[in-house]
Amino acid sequence: MSPTEVYPNLETIVNQYINSLDDYSDEHFFFKTNDETWSLGQMYEHLTVSSQFFFLANCVRCLEKRKGQLGGEKTHFGEQQFKYGGFPPVKLKIPDAIRGPEPVAKTREEYKSILAKILVDSQNLIEAVSNDDGSYKALQVAMGWLDAKEWYYLHEMHYRHHLRQKTELENQVIS
Repeated sequence: MSPTEVYPNLETIVNQYINSLDDYSDEHFFFKTNDETWSLGQMYEHLTVSSQFFFLANCVRCLEKRKGQLGGEKTHFGEQQFKYGGFPPVKLKIPDAIRGPEPVAKTREEYKSILAKILVDSQNLIEAVSNDDGSYKALQVAMGWLDAKEWYYLHEMHYRHHLRQKTELENQVIS
């Protein structure tokens, strides 16, 4: 999918996350059922940090032809991801070898502005990513070598994937 096709769905999904922030109390936003499960706030932190420093950053790296390489192939998992247009409908666990520290959530108000900025940054990349020839790629550990368009699409897939987790976490704090 082209960035012009991806962006409207990304905008709709990110706006769902923004609008939901008003539905949570601070207690709900930071609530954890156990040490293995994130709070809603931690999930928001993961989404926003991933957007800024991973997905969008790798789009820019590909456009600037830095910290990657010319060419490269996707892994089997990467091929499947793009063939089906999304993550598999299962819980995924980040391998210990590449997992960072547990996310530390900010306030709900901060996420409203961070997510709005992510939408602006995503919109500002549409033209450049659309015009990219796809020859320069950056490595995604599980999926292989991705070009700017693929990183852009993966960004939207990532937000969509976490909608399931969002619903699950919301149900835990409501019950």
